[in-house]
Amino acid sequence: MKKIKKLLITILCFVFSISLSSCDLFNSELDPSTFDDYTNDIFYMVVGADELTNNFLFKNPENYGLPKIGELMLPVPTTNSAIGNFIIKQVFKDLYKYDYNKLSFDQQMTYNVLDNLYKNIMNETDEMTYLGSNYLGSYLGYQAQLPLLFSEYKFDDVYDVYNYFGLIDLVPETFESYVNFEIEKAEEGYGMPDFVIDKVINQCKEFIDDVDNHFLIKTFEDRIKNLDLTGYDTTKEDLIQENYEKVTGPLKEGYEYIKNNLGQLYGKATNNLGLYYYKEGQEYYTKLFKDETGYDVDIEDAITYIDKKLNFSYNELQSFVKNNPDILDEIESSSLMNTTPEEQINNFIEISKGIFPTIESYPTINIKYIDKSIENHFSPAAYLNSRIDDYSNEYIYLNNASIDGDYNYLFHTLAHEGIPGHLYQNVYFKTQNANILRKIIKSSGYTEGWATYVEMYSFSFCDEEHKDLAEYIKLDNLFYGSLQCRLDMGIHYEGWDANDILEFISKYLPGYSLEHAQAVLEQLIEVPTNSQIYFFTYFKIQDMYDRTKLALGDNFSELEFHQLILDCGPVPLRFVETIVDEYINKKIN
Repeated sequence: MKKIKKLLITILCFVFSISLSSCDLFNSELDPSTFDDYTNDIFYMVVGADELTNNFLFKNPENYGLPKIGELMLPVPTTNSAIGNFIIKQVFKDLYKYDYNKLSFDQQMTYNVLDNLYKNIMNETDEMTYLGSNYLGSYLGYQAQLPLLFSEYKFDDVYDVYNYFGLIDLVPETFESYVNFEIEKAEEGYGMPDFVIDKVINQCKEFIDDVDNHFLIKTFEDRIKNLDLTGYDTTKEDLIQENYEKVTGPLKEGYEYIKNNLGQLYGKATNNLGLYYYKEGQEYYTKLFKDETGYDVDIEDAITYIDKKLNFSYNELQSFVKNNPDILDEIESSSLMNTTPEEQINNFIEISKGIFPTIESYPTINIKYIDKSIENHFSPAAYLNSRIDDYSNEYIYLNNASIDGDYNYLFHTLAHEGIPGHLYQNVYFKTQNANILRKIIKSSGYTEGWATYVEMYSFSFCDEEHKDLAEYIKLDNLFYGSLQCRLDMGIHYEGWDANDILEFISKYLPGYSLEHAQAVLEQLIEVPTNSQIYFFTYFKIQDMYDRTKLALGDNFSELEFHQLILDCGPVPLRFVETIVDEYINKKIN
């Protein structure tokens, strides 16, 4: 998601340069009736040039006034420029000529999204560009995610296949640009730590070692089986052979380039700790925290907030274990689910009725498994957003290396990724008559906060027999989630090292080792604020729930509350909280 956002901003800078003449820079206020036209212009600017983005966003781009085939390009590193900032300022001037109070609800939410995006772009300094541009990484790096993105590239016709081949051809030069950018970063004092270099190189080695059996080769025949080649001078056998040559050729070449050249950066990192130790590190972390969580909050206040959540969840967990001394044995002998993932998803659909808004027609939900070649460099699970104009089929990816037969973990993971989590939220909002920009520019804090909220909520779906087991797993997740949030702030805002981490964790987990503390440090260094996107935002949504339920008492409706959150769409959560508070005031007055 972060990479797509950077790509969209790049496109904005390019296209805005030819659009300045259409901006009326002198009207003091614009008629609200023109707001949708204004945002439509921005929509065309954002999505009009990039084939990869369009393929993921639209089944029929021509229905949106977009070309069927866009420019073949992969995300490449960019830095701030004076002219780029000037162009963005000129276009966004029109946004602030609209009276917010005269806009409809949907228009206000769209305004909030654009306002947040604009301020985030303009508040980024040159140093922050280096701090935030991490195209290579152990599991969130682009080289780690690209094979899965390619595997999900849609083949609606033969042109899509050749576009796919064209994108693979771009991999060597694109990966070379990533390495060169890392070299530039190192020269400027922002070099990649050695432990990250090791992980990236090892990931590339694994890709190359068994490339002849890569899943992009093994699955290609199935992906093109429904293609109609009538009238084309090619056969499916030709396409299968060309795919093999592309994967073992340019795609492999790109990974070989990283493997052979990234090592020159060993020892060049001036900082192997958190953002705190860079000149603008604290400022950047604060900016990143606000952007990712959707809350305009001082980090000191966020620390106080998370400290309270951490201590509360720890005390609750300790008390629960004390009152249920056999609970750890139950984890080994019992399970929250004894069905297939597909069956469990269907169970969630049925249980959710009356608690979450009903979707008129559910798509076909497909469970896939991450190929072994990338298991060690991929998240435990993932939901890939479907196209805006097509949700007939939805896909959830599971990583067997992470799940490892743990059906308790699988239970709440399916709730997070599927129903009533990411998949449900995405499909629900796509069915709403909302500005299309809100379906493209999404707040990670909202989407992950919602998914974590319903993941924790899903434990209430368990039957009486597994009630205690579900409560323990929930409390354990909340404790470790809040702990990760606190460590993230300690590392990046307060400058903690492994010894500081060990000292802090030992207050809660006596006997914790320095080795484990170092592993935690390395993980959180690589992905600052990642834990906040999940758990800081979860706590905020749960606070909204608790506050609404307390204020409304017997008049509280879980269905209404959930629909209120969902109808706001994936905007920064501070705007959602305003809507919730207005809802409470309206209900009680």
